[in-house]
This record gives sequence, structure tokens and C-alpha cells, in this order.
Amino acid sequence: MKISIYHSIIYNLLLKTYKLRDSKGVFAKKWLLLWNYSTNIYSGAVSTVIHGFKVKVNNGNSYALYARLFPNYNNPLLQLVDSVYNLYNRELNIIDIGSAVGDTNLFLIKNLPNKIEKFYCVEGDFEFFQYLEENKKHFPKSHLFNALLSESDNNKINSLVKTHLGTASAIGKDKVQTISLDTLLFDKLIRGVDIIKIDVDGFDGRILKGSEKILKYYKPFVIFEWHPIMIKKTQNDFHEHFEILYKCGYNRFVWFNKYGDFSHFDLNENYLNLEELIKLCLRNLHDFDWHYDIVAINSESDIDILKIAELKKAKSKESSF
Repeated sequence: MKISIYHSIIYNLLLKTYKLRDSKGVFAKKWLLLWNYSTNIYSGAVSTVIHGFKVKVNNGNSYALYARLFPNYNNPLLQLVDSVYNLYNRELNIIDIGSAVGDTNLFLIKNLPNKIEKFYCVEGDFEFFQYLEENKKHFPKSHLFNALLSESDNNKINSLVKTHLGTASAIGKDKVQTISLDTLLFDKLIRGVDIIKIDVDGFDGRILKGSEKILKYYKPFVIFEWHPIMIKKTQNDFHEHFEILYKCGYNRFVWFNKYGDFSHFDLNENYLNLEELIKLCLRNLHDFDWHYDIVAINSESDIDILKIAELKKAKSKESSF
């Protein structure tokens, strides 16, 4: 994969001066003008550094920018992985759904070295998957899958469309074939799975419905995005995430807001009382694009949910971006 040196220089300059983006006056306008100019005329590969690793990404990839603007938004995932590692006292196996260019892998292996045995990375967007393959050299203990997931193997969903330059969502016009996570991975999980991370812009619930066998058999911890705006755009159900998890024995939910700050706990069937939160997110007035990341815990686990909420390890992480 050939990179553009010219656009790599521009991209990295913009990342270095990211604080100008939200400043006022002429410098903010110039920063945004240069960002839009570069990403509009060139969408190919650039070289940058993410969490200390030299990687290839699509020009304008938003992860490196958002990780600077919101340095704590991945804290819930980091804290969950560290807490589960301490619970089991062994390296973990993680399924990462919505892997994009491999940023989650880089984030975890940088901040939690020697705590992860294997990644199972699933990415439905073919362009992102190519970058994931390019960057795999930094996380060689991983299996990569270019697949679109849903609740069944015989289902067709809307094709993926990039919602911004770091993620894609199933809001396209074409219909494409899907596969369930159970079909894709259950027989391949030789050492089991400890954590499932899902971030697919509105489709998380449908994927969980196709993971029932894995959820019941391995009882992994699950961290997923609950994003009512994208759930509505993808014409999915606001409650299905919780319904399938509760059916599979999950009865504790730790909520974090989009900035990675602890929000609240839900226990047992409290998830049924979501109407006001749904309205809050859809109105889009409280804060732009308001949504949550949620950690789901099986009833058989004795993990300390207070430590997950307190985010002690995550707040002292080595690398935010």
C-alpha cells in the first residue's frame, strides 16, 4: 500500500496543531480549511504514529484526532480489560468488532502490555480492513476477519457508508449478505473469549443477537456502544442490546458517557426504563451526538463493578493517542 508523503506531512501537522480546531478566530478557520482541503482531494493512505506505533491509515482518519480531542473516551475499555486481567490473572482473548484500522489493538497493547493473548478482529469495511492487515505487524497475535455481522447468516442489511473518516455504518442503499458472530467465530475460539468489544454505529444490538451461543457458553464481558441517533438511522431497536444480554444471563450494566466518564449503573431489568435517555440523545441538544458505552456483566461473575466505574487504572494510562 503506497502512502502519500505530501498528505502525510499535512495530516501529521494538523494532528500536532489539533488544539487550533476548537479555538476561535482566523487560526481555527485555517485549520479546518486545510483539513477539509486535504481530505477532500486525497482519500488514500498516509503514515502516522498511533500510540507509539508507525501505522498506515486513510487520510483524515478520525481516531488520531478524536483521541487527542477526547483523551478519556476509551477509558472504559481500558479499565475493563485491566479489571478482567486482574480477575483471571492471565492473558486475555478479545473479540474486537468494528476494528477499523487496528486502533483498539494499538491502544490496548501500548497501555496494557503482556495482558492480551489474542485478538479476533472483525471489520466489515473493506478499505478499513486493508489498513488493518497493513498494521497487523504490530499485533501479530491476532486473527482478522473481513465480514459483515448481523443476527443471522441469511440476513441482508444495508451496505456500509462512512459516517466520518474513522467509522462506517450500515446506512447505504445496497443490500449485502451478513453472517452471525456465532457462525463466524464460535468454532475458532480454541482458548475461549474473555471480552467482546462492539462499536459499529447503530448495529451493536443486531450483532449481539447473533452472538447468543458465544454469550451463553463463554459468558464474556461485553462493552458496546448505545447510540440512539445511529440506531434510528440504521432502523434498529433501542432495547434489543439489553434484551438479548438479559436473556443470556447478563444483569449488571455500567454506563459511561461519550467522553468516557462514568454515568450510572443499571441492575436487573432497569434497562426497560430508557425512554427519557432515548429522547435526550435524539433531541441532540444536551451535547452533540450524545451516546454511551456500556459494560455488560454476567450474573455469574464476581468482578468488582465499582472498580470498573472508578476508572483508576485508565486515568493513569501511558498513552491517550
